[in-house]
Amino acid sequence: MKKYTIFLIFLYAAVTILSIVFVIINSFHLDISALLRDWLVLEQFLLSLLASFISLTFLLLLVWMILDDYSKRQINQNLRRILLNQNITLEDDTELGKNISRLSHKMQQLTNNLQKTENTYIANSQEIVKKERKRIARDLHDTVSQELFASSMILSGVSHSLDQLEKEQLQTQLSAVEEMLNNAQKDLRILLLHLRPTELEGRTLSEGFSMILKEITDKSNIEVVYKEDIRQLPKTIESNFFRIAQEFISNTLKHAQASRLEVYLNQTASEAQLKMIDDGVGFDMDEVRDLSYGLKNIEDRVNDLAGTVKFLSSKNKGVVMDIHVPIMKEAADGAN
Repeated sequence: MKKYTIFLIFLYAAVTILSIVFVIINSFHLDISALLRDWLVLEQFLLSLLASFISLTFLLLLVWMILDDYSKRQINQNLRRILLNQNITLEDDTELGKNISRLSHKMQQLTNNLQKTENTYIANSQEIVKKERKRIARDLHDTVSQELFASSMILSGVSHSLDQLEKEQLQTQLSAVEEMLNNAQKDLRILLLHLRPTELEGRTLSEGFSMILKEITDKSNIEVVYKEDIRQLPKTIESNFFRIAQEFISNTLKHAQASRLEVYLNQTASEAQLKMIDDGVGFDMDEVRDLSYGLKNIEDRVNDLAGTVKFLSSKNKGVVMDIHVPIMKEAADGAN
C-alpha cells in the first residue's frame, strides 16, 4: 500500500471526525469552555473522539483494500483474456480502462497482421522448390534407389547362377529381394504421402485428416487414433495444420518405427489445437532441436500463425507435439 494513500485516508478520517464534532457542538449549543474545565468529561470526550477516528480509519482502509483488490482482479482478468484472445469486459471509463482497451485492440491487430502476412515459404517459393527437390532426390537415392539397385544385383546374380544354387539358397536370395522391394514400396509411399499438395483441394481440414489417416491405416501396420472437436477454421490455419500433420506423419513413418499414432484436433471460441503423439523411438531434445529440418519447418509455420508449439520426447519414449493457435474474430467470420 502506498504511503500517500494511507496519509489521505488518515486525513479524510480526521477531517470527517472533526466535522462531525463541529456539527454536534453547534447543533446542541454545547459550552466548550465548560467542557474544557471538566477534565473527566474532557478525557472521555477525547477518548471517544480517538475511538471514532480509529474506527473510521480502519473502515476506510478496509473499503479501500476491497476496492483495490477488486480493481486488480479485474485488470488481471482482462490481461488474461487479452492473452487468450478473448473479448475484455470494462466497467469503467478511466484512463486505465482506456489503456487496457487499446492494448486489447493492439494485440488483436498484431495477431491479425501475423496471420495475414504471407507465409515465408510462399514468399520464397523458388528457394523452397529447390530445397524440396534436393530433399526428394536425396531421399530417393538413400532409400528407394539403393534398395532397387540391391534387388537388381541380387536377381542378376541369381539368374547367372540359377543352376548352381540349392533350393534353400535360392529361397534365401528371393526372400531378401522380397524384403528389399517391400521396403522400397514402403519408402515410396512415405515420399508420395509427403508430396501431397499443401492445399486441401476443396476439402475441410477434418476431411483432409480423415483421408490421410485412412491411407496410413490402409498402407501400414500403424494403429491410428483420431479424435476431433472442430467447426470450420480459417483457411490459413487449415492449410498450415494439414501441412504440419503431413510433416509429423512423414517423420513418424520414416524414423520413429512407431506402432501407434494419435491425432487430436480441437477448437474453442478463441483458439485451435493440434496434438499428435507417436510411440516410436523418440529422440533427445537437446541433440535434435537444432538439427532437424522437420521440427524447424513446423515451428516456423506455427510462428507464422502467432501460435505456440511444444515438443516432448526422449529416447524410446515417443514424441508429443502440442500446438495452440489463436483464432481471430475477423478471421473466423471470414471462414464462414
